[in-house]
Amino acid sequence: MTIKTSVREIYVPKQLLQTTVDKDLELEGTLPDFCPDISRLIRVDCTPYIDSSEISGDRCLVTGRVVCSMLYETDYKNKIKSAVFSKDFSQSFDVQTQGCVNPIAEAATRCTHISCKMLSPRKFIIKPRLLLNLDVFGNTTVKTVDTLSGDNTFFKTNEIMFEKRLSPYTEDFSFEEELPLLQSEKAIGDIVLGSIRLQPPQVTLSGNDALVKSNAIIKVLYEEEGSENELVMSTKILPVSMTLSNLEVDETGKMAVSLTVTDEKVTSELDTYGENRVIKASFTARAKADMTERISELVATDLFSSDYVNKTESMTITLPTQFSEFDRTFTIDTVVVPERSFTSPLFDTDITINELTTEIVEGGVTLSGNYTVSVLGRTTEAMESFDFTGNFNEFIPIDTPENVVNVEAELFPFDYSTTMMSDGSLALRIILNAKIRTFTEDRQTIISAVINQDPVPKDKEAFAVIYYFPNSKDNLWSIAKKYYVNPSVIKDANPTAFDEREQIKSGTKMVMIKK
Repeated sequence: MTIKTSVREIYVPKQLLQTTVDKDLELEGTLPDFCPDISRLIRVDCTPYIDSSEISGDRCLVTGRVVCSMLYETDYKNKIKSAVFSKDFSQSFDVQTQGCVNPIAEAATRCTHISCKMLSPRKFIIKPRLLLNLDVFGNTTVKTVDTLSGDNTFFKTNEIMFEKRLSPYTEDFSFEEELPLLQSEKAIGDIVLGSIRLQPPQVTLSGNDALVKSNAIIKVLYEEEGSENELVMSTKILPVSMTLSNLEVDETGKMAVSLTVTDEKVTSELDTYGENRVIKASFTARAKADMTERISELVATDLFSSDYVNKTESMTITLPTQFSEFDRTFTIDTVVVPERSFTSPLFDTDITINELTTEIVEGGVTLSGNYTVSVLGRTTEAMESFDFTGNFNEFIPIDTPENVVNVEAELFPFDYSTTMMSDGSLALRIILNAKIRTFTEDRQTIISAVINQDPVPKDKEAFAVIYYFPNSKDNLWSIAKKYYVNPSVIKDANPTAFDEREQIKSGTKMVMIKK
């Protein structure tokens, strides 16, 4: 018998890869000619960022760059100077695409460790260790019966909802701003070191556009004008905004935006009185938007025909969905003791999250890991930087559904304060911002194909009208399927027999009409 019910294809999301690898780099460099020799290394920092993550066949190539800065004491009057070096990197991953279409790779990186070995007063090797995270998503083909096909065929349907990954969107924005010093700050002589970082953004979707707001934290270490090695640290906060236009996502979808400074320059300018009291910050901010689209599909979970008996095949599909996204802050209070006591206000405190683990527990999520705090200041001997490590374990109360399968979190140092104690120790208060996402997983069994159709048995097609006394387990669908009758015909003939969920009301006698 020719099968009259056809099949259609739908695409459902599937995670193809979730992996984390360590990548060790070596950057062998030489000071530029205009830089004096290094007599003592004070601090080395590394900022990595991703340029691209491209999939070709069963391989994903992630490319990026590390920018390393050195702060050091020179052999000329013990002055403090800095130098910046960069290096490209790449990492290849095996990805089993498994026949999925439109695979999308999302990569992120951070530096977890850095060391520097001096080869001579002008040559060195910087060794950063990067943590690379890669997630690859695709859309797999699923076959399901077409609910618009088949003669006199009736379908029990369910609307499934899921999120489809869209291609990431990246755009660079250029900024240039002049920021005057406070009246209490000393005029600028030589700039020793300048850095620009962007805080986690706030994103507002409006139609197909996204307004991205953030703060640029601009730090400038400089030598006071007319002085000998009198250093000043000035910190400025610059609000910035960017608009990502004509995106594929709309207000029903989800979006996460990450910001990276890919190019920066900090110089001094003259004010209206001819004094070096203006900081000029020029930088490029790269905004990368990872987006999802809300998709709905009507699928058949059961079927029958009034003219023939169907033999079907079923399959169960898994539908991952982001359930919630929210921000929480928590505080770490600790006391550290430097090897040598600082003698004046600190120049800088830098916080790095080295490791982060998330765990779903009763009533919420536990965030645990470790961090490094680098403190820069003057001791009785010289300008010095000390590193301190610590651990954290924080319970975040949240409501999670029963089908939650994964929680992802990102931690960003939001603010800090450092108090110098009389005994030489430092009291640190670190405020961390946690961006937490929870993911659920629904399973749905669907009819994937009709593999055989036979005529309806004679006893089922012979009646015109019968009386039926259902039991409490019956419902509209089960009765219609049992007698091969159009469900709407049964409902029209028995308007008071079913409740709003199409369940039988107790004590009901029904009239069954064959059509």
